[in-house]
Amino acid sequence: MTTPAKTENELALSPEARGFQHVATVEEIPTDRGFRVKIENKYIAIFKVDQKIYAINALCPHAGAFLDMGYMDKHSVICPMHGWDFDVRSGESPTYGISTSCYETFVEGDAVYVKP
Repeated sequence: MTTPAKTENELALSPEARGFQHVATVEEIPTDRGFRVKIENKYIAIFKVDQKIYAINALCPHAGAFLDMGYMDKHSVICPMHGWDFDVRSGESPTYGISTSCYETFVEGDAVYVKP
């Protein structure tokens, strides 16, 4: 038995058709730190906070450390190199007044998608 081909409407609604890329399953993303992926030569750190998925630039804009290696403090990741904090929901540092890029996320079933 073969699976019927998707219609144009079904394809248009797919995450890939909207520019998202599959990066992980929900279970793969820890709650105490981030999960790093590389999409289109960008390192992206994915975080799970209160069962929601967020994605920011994985490189700290201060010194280039990988933010996914930092620890979580509520909604903020703490950079492992110098302790700078970044809210994973907005990319903003509430302490230092700088920010990093945020990326749109989408969860379908257990699949996590990011739009780079």
